[in-house]
Amino acid sequence: MIRSFSLAALLSLALAGAQAVQAQQWIDHRPNGGGYRVAFPAQPIEDGRNVDTTLGAVKMRTTAVEVDGRIFMTIDSVYPSNLPMGDPESDLDIVRDGGVRNVNGKLLSEERLSIGNAPARRVVIDIPYSNQAAEALIVLDDHRLFQAVYVGPRGTQSTEQANRFLSSFALER
Repeated sequence: MIRSFSLAALLSLALAGAQAVQAQQWIDHRPNGGGYRVAFPAQPIEDGRNVDTTLGAVKMRTTAVEVDGRIFMTIDSVYPSNLPMGDPESDLDIVRDGGVRNVNGKLLSEERLSIGNAPARRVVIDIPYSNQAAEALIVLDDHRLFQAVYVGPRGTQSTEQANRFLSSFALER
């Protein structure tokens, strides 16, 4: 069973290395061995680490950039191959609920979909304490959890930039 990582903690990790960028030149990002591609509005910063969890060591890579106070980030988590996986839809529910809880947010909308034949969710979360909203694409492909996350001021999750980022995410096998 998959457990979520704190969205707030992941944002802190990603922003520690992310740089603010003014000019936008969309970058097609295909991390080596990442299994996905996504378009960032500027050159992102990548950070990889192993995270010890109650489920075992999870390989996690965050890639992020901040543009005009808006965060564009991917999180790629590889869970141990010997971990018995539950029902993918239930696991996505756990990730969604954990993300909402970790930012003391409110789930505004959710769409169930499929990305490259893998079950996925697209969710919008209101983050009241910071007057922000997050829109996230969450994809579970066997033992890999992919998240593409946009965070910005309330209402900006429906902008062309946010939609371009999230809609560009695709699995590559």
